[in-house]
Amino acid sequence: MTSGGGDRIPHAMEEEAAEWCWRIADRSLSEDEQKAFDAWVRADTRHQHLFDDMVAVWKGTDTIAEMPGFLSLRAKALTTMENARARNDPEPVAHGGRWHAGAWATAAALILVVGGVWSVSGGPDVYDTGIGERRVVRLDDGSRISLDASSQVSVAYSGDRRSLILDRGRAKFEVAKDPLRPFTVTAGKRAVVATGTAFSVELLHDEMRVLLYEGAVAVIPQPSSRAIASPEAAGTPGRQLTPGQELVADLSSGATKVVHAEVGRSLSWEGGRLDFVDEPLESAIERINRYADTPIALGDAAAGDHLVNGVFDAGDPGSFVKGVTSLFPLAARRANGKIVLVSTDSSFPQK
Repeated sequence: MTSGGGDRIPHAMEEEAAEWCWRIADRSLSEDEQKAFDAWVRADTRHQHLFDDMVAVWKGTDTIAEMPGFLSLRAKALTTMENARARNDPEPVAHGGRWHAGAWATAAALILVVGGVWSVSGGPDVYDTGIGERRVVRLDDGSRISLDASSQVSVAYSGDRRSLILDRGRAKFEVAKDPLRPFTVTAGKRAVVATGTAFSVELLHDEMRVLLYEGAVAVIPQPSSRAIASPEAAGTPGRQLTPGQELVADLSSGATKVVHAEVGRSLSWEGGRLDFVDEPLESAIERINRYADTPIALGDAAAGDHLVNGVFDAGDPGSFVKGVTSLFPLAARRANGKIVLVSTDSSFPQK
């Protein structure tokens, strides 16, 4: 296995990933062990990928054996594992009959190179909300999704992965712990990876935002299907977040920044309120429009430069329009089925 930079991943790191894999599969971790595992995952962006690889080998060998042309490759992998066990562990198999960690690392490399990642059978489950509608969805594993208005999430679970896509809008995810099945939310060219935590993901017209409430997540560039199947994916750079931090990614340039967030205020939308702190008018309008039967638009670039502060009732877009037109030099016009906000010193064709 190699990292994204071309340097070989240390063998000791592969063995650590394999060690955690068989330990978690064998029994529930103690509180101290869970803390140690979480710390290990956070210590290096490659650790989560290596752990996922070990889980894929652990749980997926029987599944991928059914794939055409894979029987001989599977036999080769098992032979490799047996040979490694004979070299590294001449005594009877330890760890409850599981392979030695070095053998797992060897087999993981082989299976990733020749087998890739198998796809989830069947289509995803799609959960969405309409304008002004909020929804809470409880998934089969106990995880919970809170959907903001005008939002959509696609969910595809398999034996070794929990893969979700935020197609539009905003959602909060409360993830049931399952270290053997990473929970991944993909949105706007980024993937958020967690095992058990709470965070929200939001798509705006030019931004993707990830806010962590508890636990830990890694935010990585969205891998292509080829990158997922490649060992080089283990070296993909990512950003680790701690509770109270928000990652903001520019969807055009790919640039990211991490800022402090007020968690309580950020969750006001779950209660039907939108709380803005120095929010550009353009993005405030985008959020209000999730609840507006008549969409609001900007009539000129200057109008979007204003920063909005205050709490607004999500179900009353009219009050938002009245508020911003009273605070800023803006006027509201109706045109083409929209409410258009224009700077009062700009011209706008009235209808």
